[in-house]
Amino acid sequence: MKLLKLFIPALAILALAQGCTKEYITNEYYEGAKVYARDFTVTPSDWRRNTGENEPGFDNYLYADFDNPDITQNAVDNGTIQAFIYTIYDVAQNLGSWNPLPFVYPLEIKTNEGGVEKIVIAPENTRFEYNVGRVTFIIQDLDGYDPEDITNSMSIKVCVTI
Repeated sequence: MKLLKLFIPALAILALAQGCTKEYITNEYYEGAKVYARDFTVTPSDWRRNTGENEPGFDNYLYADFDNPDITQNAVDNGTIQAFIYTIYDVAQNLGSWNPLPFVYPLEIKTNEGGVEKIVIAPENTRFEYNVGRVTFIIQDLDGYDPEDITNSMSIKVCVTI
């Protein structure tokens, strides 16, 4: 009798398991999708400062606006807009890579303390915002204070897929 009590539930589980089918998930591809890539060289003079009260939590940041006709209403509604910043990770060999935004950018800052010049690395968050026909690159200090002045040009690529 004990064997029968174990056999009936095992048989029920086996019958239920037979009814399960494996589902295959497929990726959707959009044939004919177009990708538009536009390179921007953001020079130190392109950056403008939006200054709050120089206290954490206020809107202290640098921004640079550019026209980008690839960002259409159709792209905003139905496509994707991505941005990448080029950073050098090996100065000796001049090797770099494209990093997606937002990206914490290690800025090299020269300071002078007590007559001794030091180089400090300050983390600055680089991100982007967009609307139809425009793209804005933003650099904001991680502690909420004013970000450091930008002294080098930056290469940023904006890719629009429709």
